[in-house]
Formats: sequence, C-alpha cells, structure tokens
Amino acid sequence: MKAAFYGRGRSPERACRKVLNWPDVDQRLWQAALIPGDLLEPGGGRARYRPISNRKVERGYGRWLTYLDRRHSLDGNPAERITSTKVAEYIAELKVFGNGSHTILARLQELYEAACVMDPAGEWTWIRRIASRVRARHVPVREKAQKLVGTDALLELGLSLMANAEGLSTDRRRATTFRDGLILAFQALRPLRLKNLASLTLDQQVCAFGDSWIVSIRGEESKTGAPFEFPWPELLVPDLKEWLTHWRPLLCSLCGRWSRPVGGALWVSTDGSPMTMQALYDRIVERTRIAFGTGINPHLFRDAAATTMAYADPEHVRISAQLLGHRRFSTTERYYLQANMVAANRRRQASVLRLRHASPKQSS
Repeated sequence: MKAAFYGRGRSPERACRKVLNWPDVDQRLWQAALIPGDLLEPGGGRARYRPISNRKVERGYGRWLTYLDRRHSLDGNPAERITSTKVAEYIAELKVFGNGSHTILARLQELYEAACVMDPAGEWTWIRRIASRVRARHVPVREKAQKLVGTDALLELGLSLMANAEGLSTDRRRATTFRDGLILAFQALRPLRLKNLASLTLDQQVCAFGDSWIVSIRGEESKTGAPFEFPWPELLVPDLKEWLTHWRPLLCSLCGRWSRPVGGALWVSTDGSPMTMQALYDRIVERTRIAFGTGINPHLFRDAAATTMAYADPEHVRISAQLLGHRRFSTTERYYLQANMVAANRRRQASVLRLRHASPKQSS
C-alpha cells in the first residue's frame, strides 16, 4: 500500500508523492496546466514543456507534499501552504536526509515551477532568492574529480568482464557477466544518459545496417529535444552479435514469477525482464566499485569521456559535444578546463619530483 502511495524504492518520509495522491485541488490545477492549446485557446501553463520536464516538476512537488504531510497539513489552498518559513524548514529536512546542494537547488526549482502553476499571479521570485543563497554556500557532498576514471580503464574493465565470462560456473553468471561487460564497454565509448541506455530497443533505437549497427535516439527521447545518431562502436560489434545470438536469448529464457515481457529490449535482467534504469545503475556502480574501489555511476562515464577527450586531444574537444549529445559547446567546455587543470597539476607534481631527486649541486 505504501509503495503504491509514494512510489517504490524510497522510505515514506523521503518519497515523492504520485500525482494521483496529491490533494484534489492540487491535482486539478496541475492537470489544467497540462492541457494543450489550439488556434483559439493558448492552453495550460505547462503544456509547452516536454513530458520529461513536467514529470521532474511532479516528482519535486510530490516531495514537497510529503514534507508538508509529515510536518504540517495538506489542507487549504496549495499556494498558501508555500511560505518562506516552511521552505526554510523543508531545506533543513532535505539536508538531514543527506541531500547535497545540487539536489536541494533542483527541489527548489521544481517547487518554484509548481508554485507558478498553483498560483500563476503569485510573486514567487523569493523562492529563487533562497536558492541563490543556497548556491552561494554550496559545498560539494562528493568530490567528482576523485571518482573520475579514464575512459581507457572503463573500456578495459568491460572487455575484461566479457573475456572472462566463459570461465564462470553457471550459465546465469556467464550471461550476466558478459552483459555487464558489454554495457560498461559501450558506455565507455558511447556514454548515453541512463534513460536512453535503458530504453535501447532492437529494430528501433538499435538497428542493423549491413555489417554494422546504428543507434538512433529520437528528439522526444533526448534531454535536449534534438535527435542524434551514431554507429555502434566497431570494436564492440562482434560482442554485440555474441550477446544477441547467445547470451541475451539465454537470459530471456530465465522467466521468473514476476518477469515482464522482454520485447525488443536490448538489456535483459536475470529473470527475463527488460532491465530498468535502477537495475542498470546498480550493475554499473557495483562492477566499477569492485574494480576501482569506488562506484562510478553512469553519468560519470560521460564526464570521463569528455575529460579524456579534452586531455588527450584538446584541439578536437568539440567532438565531445556531439558524442555526449550536448546542444551547446559551453556544456562541454568545463571538461576542457578541468582537463587543463589536471594537466597543470601533473606538470607541477613532475617538477616537484625532479627537484626532490636532484643532487644539491644540480638544484643550487
């Protein structure tokens, strides 16, 4: 019952309420904002936004409602429930539950956008002013640079897992190890966003083209709204064929009690179901944690690809924007700056080591 009310995978006090479990007035206002317009009517305030953006606001507002239900009340006008005192208390609760500044800023932005729906005439810029103060005090919860692993190491891990899969003790272990290796190697060379990785489907996003394979992501499936297409990495074409002809059918045959139809899903779980975003995330993090001592999440593969390209071939760093599906080079440019900083630190360390090993006469 609680899982249906709040959504799976989260404790009730941290969950994002589903729209169906919002107060009636909140539901009505939100649904009205989603109604598309026509030549005569402009439509609701959220109708022009992409579904993925609206779902993000829904989750954020659902998290706000969870907080209100625990600490205050869900009665009355939704706009009147949003006060500066409660928002400050909300931020404090998010911090207690271990959320970093980036998550808190995202929650405040989602609350701001939902507030504009609940009362379009209201003055809600004070929420953004609070967000600015949070941003000014930002202290990273996790140092990303310390977790970055080079693309070559991530690729080597994937290739190693596939090469060693045959020597394992059971078909299930062999199949899942080969699958995980192919996922890691593919992500190292063509790092997709997790949502796109999970939705890869044969004969739709992944299609054979002669002796090669093409991956096509439609505009409505991409974060930027722009379609992009690229060949499956040539290095991994034989592994893809082995996965499709041997290991994937094996996993498809292992249907469990709660398995779902696999259809054309590229990635298959151990019970014959399509792998979910969470399952892919968990496998990637677990495999990299075992190999490197720290889990590398799927998004860090994108950081690694851009940083590796910027460091190894700075003159062609703009290629990374196309590789990662960035709409603007400015999104990629920060990796170029990060790579320059890494290179500068390495040069400095090398100079220090040379001085330490030099004889007194050489250093004088």
